[in-house]
Amino acid sequence: MPWRNVALVILVVAAATALAAAAGEQSRRPHGWWKSTDVKALLELTDEESRTLDTIYRKALPKLHESMRRLNAEESTLSGLVGNMDIEEIDVTRQIDRMEATRSELSKTRILMLFRMYRVLTEDQRTRLDKWMTQENEEGTARTLSGRR
Repeated sequence: MPWRNVALVILVVAAATALAAAAGEQSRRPHGWWKSTDVKALLELTDEESRTLDTIYRKALPKLHESMRRLNAEESTLSGLVGNMDIEEIDVTRQIDRMEATRSELSKTRILMLFRMYRVLTEDQRTRLDKWMTQENEEGTARTLSGRR
């Protein structure tokens, strides 16, 4: 019985970590910022720059979705293995490796997308975008801490 309790705790922690990471990603990088009238004005983005950024995002999106789907599947498989007391440790280790490789692929795809987007922007635009992102993150954190969304 104690092993089942340990497995349950591991599953709850893994799920909470995944949810926190997903929430952190959303608050860190608002989707479609390059299409926002306010951000376009702040960065002085041209329509062409905005279209180019959107194209980069749309090209990366299918791979991001597929990697996220695979990561969820790998995490689900790991959860099933952890709850199985008849499984060998090496099988859990291999599943962890598969899950982390998928997580790495997702991160790599996202970072390369952002790199490509940043290359479209001038140094001044990147500086203003970074300041705006920092402000958005701080405001999002303040809303979360105060219980507002």
